[in-house]
Amino acid sequence: MRTPAAALVSVLLLVSVSVRAAGSELPDWVTSFDSGTRVVREVAEALTGEGRGILESYPWGSRTFLGLLGLFPSRWRIAGIECGMRLGLGWRPEAASQVDLAELAAWCVAQYGAGTPGTSYDAIVIGSPNGGVAHLAALLGVPFLTSSFAVTFRHPTIDPTDVDAYLRTAQAAAERIVGANPESTFEIVCHVDPLHDRSIVRFVDFLRIKPHELPEAYRRFIAERLAPGGRLILIDCTYEWPQRRLSDRITLQVGGLGDIAPEHYLSRWPIDAAIEIRRESEWGCPEAFADAVRAFATTEEIELIELAFDHPWDYSLLAYDAYLACDGSLSDELLIDCFNHQNPRTNTVTGIPPLWLPFNTTDALAAIEEFLAGRSFGRIRFTVLPSFAASPDTAELGAWLGLFEQHGPVETIGLRLDRFPADVLAPFRFASDMEALRKMCALPAPLRLEIVEFEELVRAAASPRAP
Repeated sequence: MRTPAAALVSVLLLVSVSVRAAGSELPDWVTSFDSGTRVVREVAEALTGEGRGILESYPWGSRTFLGLLGLFPSRWRIAGIECGMRLGLGWRPEAASQVDLAELAAWCVAQYGAGTPGTSYDAIVIGSPNGGVAHLAALLGVPFLTSSFAVTFRHPTIDPTDVDAYLRTAQAAAERIVGANPESTFEIVCHVDPLHDRSIVRFVDFLRIKPHELPEAYRRFIAERLAPGGRLILIDCTYEWPQRRLSDRITLQVGGLGDIAPEHYLSRWPIDAAIEIRRESEWGCPEAFADAVRAFATTEEIELIELAFDHPWDYSLLAYDAYLACDGSLSDELLIDCFNHQNPRTNTVTGIPPLWLPFNTTDALAAIEEFLAGRSFGRIRFTVLPSFAASPDTAELGAWLGLFEQHGPVETIGLRLDRFPADVLAPFRFASDMEALRKMCALPAPLRLEIVEFEELVRAAASPRAP
């Protein structure tokens, strides 16, 4: 039986889907809420001052009906969101044969005005997407080119724990993409997380397309927009996860980053396919792509800065240190953001150092507890992703706040304590709070770190430390 909340969303989403199609700047295949998409868009907004941040994942006018949905109890809010996903998320599976990898790369560079006369850059960041990388690129004032593109395709509604059913439709969609791009070298990871992404798994196949070569659009962009003597900064995240080999170009990953071990997923959802330890779907950089960037840099005689860390959290720590290296940063303050709830533009405009959390899970809570040990701040601003999933490793909101309150006054951004983690309006409050923060705390000019200073920071981080 459909809940009143689901019925409300069913009616209103029919309107919002048409609005999204008419007003979106994203190509058909780009998944707006994916981490890779969000990093590209957030960096572009920081460089251009134009964008809607996380609200780009929501149709115009959706705040009104989500506000109505927010009046219902938690289980009805979740049911309403899932109804909305069923109606509006993903493309028909047959359309997978129309996906063009070259179009995805062209979309990425177009976010920075590719193909028109524009500013040249002292560096270009390229490789694995994550929030720490978004903050680094924004602080350097340079573009980010991603090594990962997410696409989604609808399937009949399934139980989120039915990985076999998911695999059948996801592999079929992936094979269509492979067949449509015979001249391109890439891999596709069919990614299913029955614990963290339950609502998504029920309705769509989530595929990540990861190039093994440097797309032609990237080559042209670098040739046209990298200043003489400029650097390429390769984000070669080596974070790994077991994947099952389905074909030469296609693998299946069950689960993902959090406080639940890969072995748990392997034992609970066994699949009859060979297991390989590979670069993780969301955060890892394909080795072949990293090699292609190195070869291109060598051929074109471009200086290459490599940042090879084995966990996305390490890039967040580097971004925080980069802010502290800037004159004008507010070192007594801290802004903690999470997953795709971030806005690097706000950090550069205000000078408030960021600390990005990969997810809202207990392992992230432990990592930031270690970071905070022995530190205190005049103010800690904090947001965390309202994932709706309530997975076994989701950290309670009270645990976050209890930790932060030991290290300084805490101000939440976009959060309602009585709504987490099923807070349908959190993204809208987050965007509004960040805009208000930019207006209230704007520096005379956005904070910038020169590439030479960044190189010094990287060298210092790589040097042995005294005992």
